[in-house]
Amino acid sequence: MKIRQKGYTLIELIMAVSLLIIVMVGGTAIFYRSFRSSGVSDIQSTLSSGLRSIDEMIEWSLRYGEVVRIDDNWRTNCLASGDEGVTGNTLVVRNSTGGNVTYSLNNGRIASDSAVISNANLMINKLEFSWFCRSGVNDKINLYIEASPLTESGEVTKSIFNKDINLLNSGIN
Repeated sequence: MKIRQKGYTLIELIMAVSLLIIVMVGGTAIFYRSFRSSGVSDIQSTLSSGLRSIDEMIEWSLRYGEVVRIDDNWRTNCLASGDEGVTGNTLVVRNSTGGNVTYSLNNGRIASDSAVISNANLMINKLEFSWFCRSGVNDKINLYIEASPLTESGEVTKSIFNKDINLLNSGIN
């Protein structure tokens, strides 16, 4: 009579270790991807939040102020341009207190006369204002901003903000 020894054969051990390695490699890859995508979503969230705060500051000034000019284009140039409007990188607005505020792109930051208004974690790649004027209706400004984060993550992320703003105190003449 044969006595059977208890235990595993070499082939069973090799198969078990091989399966364990496959599961560990797959799990590590999934963990790495989820960890990486979490970082990207944090960057996107910061980028969107920064652009929204810039929009709120500029929009308030535009809605309750009066546009004076964009670059060297005054209201007469805007009216003459018809439906095409005038476009530029520097916007001058007369605010509700009667003073002028200038918005422009300065070394990757959006600046007004008094201060830098863009987030320090953002690099503004493009700032463009388009002013649309028609006699008898309120003017409209299109605000276009391209931004990317100032991070060392190695991720290439860019966000575009594009919004039309109806002006309450400009136009209707």
